Amino acid sequence: MNKRIFASAALAVLAAVSFAAAQNKTPDFGGKWKLDMSKSELGERSRIESMDMTVEQTSDSLSVERTPKFAGGGEGMGAMGRGMMGGGKMTYDLSGKETKVEGSMGNAMLKAENGKDGKLVLTQNRNLETQMGSFSLKTVETWELSADGKTLTINSSTETPRGNRTQKMVFGRQ
Repeated sequence: MNKRIFASAALAVLAAVSFAAAQNKTPDFGGKWKLDMSKSELGERSRIESMDMTVEQTSDSLSVERTPKFAGGGEGMGAMGRGMMGGGKMTYDLSGKETKVEGSMGNAMLKAENGKDGKLVLTQNRNLETQMGSFSLKTVETWELSADGKTLTINSSTETPRGNRTQKMVFGRQ
């Protein structure tokens, strides 16, 4: 009788651990994505006309490269330099470890964490050095993949010296 109870308890623990591991698995965001302007909410100060994004994902890392096109001409890096919205490639460690990225205008600390319900939370803390002085930016993005894997919704919040800015970007898989 004790063997049955022990075996049942062991199976219950194994099932719980397997379920928890499945819940913490990062969905596959890899591929080429195009911003759907009609479904996105970029805010009135945004100058973005279009954006392509390439995501390379392994079991250990997530690399994101964005190529925005801005109103009035201009592509790529943008005014803020390499970063979440300004183009360039950013690589996150999917183990949750913070990584440092050095750039021409300053340094950034990047962190990726699995959120609830299969969401991925990317955090970027950036210290910038410009002609107008030094300042810090903090951006938190929550990535959510649709059930069919064809739509990626990114909700972001950025703390700037001019106040907070939120955006919703909806991408379609190409």
